[in-house]
Amino acid sequence: MSSIAKLLSILELLSEVRPVLSAEDAAAELDCSVPTAYRYLRELVESGMLQRFVGGEYGLGPRIITLDYHLRVSDPLLKAGQPIMRELVEHSGFDAVMSRWYGNDLVDTHRETHDLTLDLRYGRGRPRPLFLGAAPKAILSTFPKAKLATLFEQYPADICASGLGDSLETFRSSLLKIRRAGFYLSKGELEAGVSAIASPLFVDASGEAVAALALVVPDHRLEFVNQERIAGAVKEAAARISARASQLEL
Repeated sequence: MSSIAKLLSILELLSEVRPVLSAEDAAAELDCSVPTAYRYLRELVESGMLQRFVGGEYGLGPRIITLDYHLRVSDPLLKAGQPIMRELVEHSGFDAVMSRWYGNDLVDTHRETHDLTLDLRYGRGRPRPLFLGAAPKAILSTFPKAKLATLFEQYPADICASGLGDSLETFRSSLLKIRRAGFYLSKGELEAGVSAIASPLFVDASGEAVAALALVVPDHRLEFVNQERIAGAVKEAAARISARASQLEL
């Protein structure tokens, strides 16, 4: 690993369960000397990526907040999606969530809220399970065979536990059904008492989704709504967002 890669990998050591770390922690994780770890940490502090607290521990710095702002204002899906998501929320009466697939991470990037009492476990930036819930399954349904094969090789137990199949063939077959429908309805997969209907989002004509749009519906309300109509509304909104996003510069 290069020095630059090691320096940047320090940011990955910080998480919800470990919001701060010491130079000794960084040295142990990176398998480098403590003086070298101090040098990396100092450079990250100078760039604003980290800040040093009293006691000598380090946590994320203000530059992270600035970069998050730049990401939000430059993301073509967010630019295209927010007004359409607001319309969808107003017409349906349910919260709308956009989730983005980055490498092998899935994170929510935006939520339009209708029900202020609905406390969802996941929010902007918090990684979600790759195979549980409506959003990932809607996205996965558009992936090519080779990409699905790689994922199955990496996560066979997680895929099986998600109900998508215990072999590559059943995995692909399950996703093909979702692809043909154009949406996926999950019931309590990600959070107890919460259902979601999601449809894939695209930014180009490759046919491979990069994100998903979902309506989040409390289970106690699901039986009283026209699920076919709601699914149609999500698909239509997702198609509009995709069309607008593809016209914006990436």
